[in-house]
Amino acid sequence: MPLPTSVTIAERRRLLRAALALARRSRAVVRHYMRAGFAKRLKADASYVTDADLAAERALRALIGRRFPDHGIVGEEFPPVNAAASFQWILDPIDGTLSFTHGIPFFGTIIAVHHEGIPVVGVIDHPALGLCYSAAVGLGAWCNGRRLRVRDVARAARSREVISASDRPRFVSCRRGQAFDRLMRTHPQVRGYADCIGHTLAAEGKIGATVDFGLRLWDIAATQVLIEEAGGRFACVHRSRDAGGDLYGVIAGKPSLVRWLERIFR
Repeated sequence: MPLPTSVTIAERRRLLRAALALARRSRAVVRHYMRAGFAKRLKADASYVTDADLAAERALRALIGRRFPDHGIVGEEFPPVNAAASFQWILDPIDGTLSFTHGIPFFGTIIAVHHEGIPVVGVIDHPALGLCYSAAVGLGAWCNGRRLRVRDVARAARSREVISASDRPRFVSCRRGQAFDRLMRTHPQVRGYADCIGHTLAAEGKIGATVDFGLRLWDIAATQVLIEEAGGRFACVHRSRDAGGDLYGVIAGKPSLVRWLERIFR
């Protein structure tokens, strides 16, 4: 079922085109640093930030500011802009910076538009893989112009589906360590596709579901609209706060598999 929104379909198309243009710009910036090299440092939360993260987010913010001056911006690396605006652009310039620093191509740029807290447009671009996933409410989900359609799985075939689960400490931080352990004991096909690559694999239906905890808003900003427009199910099963702000736990993928996982992790 499409997400409820009062944004017209014409406006959703316009915002989707803008988000895709932003993704192309960000990809160019990130690929420049992949070729030229970059410096990195540890942030207060012990995660990495690189020159590429900062440059990509600056480029995105500048383009949004020129084209949508009345919109707000929330990003991982810089303070919010126009926090009271109805439209908010949610940005993660490089989701999976650890992978990026090691030359592992599973990182991505996340760009989303939320209207009054509801996601209406979502893009996840994988610069190193040349794959761009995009969706808008009522307009379907796509990868490089190819329509994405998630097919559900019968209960009898559930054990053969790959489930991606993020690192155990993330579950512990959300008091779901025992649920993580239960999943590892009971499901034979658990793999760790960290960060946004797990979300895009679920949107393709290549894995049955992703279970991801300890996330910030920018980590999940594009996921719901991508998954649901592809025909999958998205569930936010945890929300709490720590010193860094809100923490989320989400499950996304094939509907019947997600419902089963919800019973474990809620």
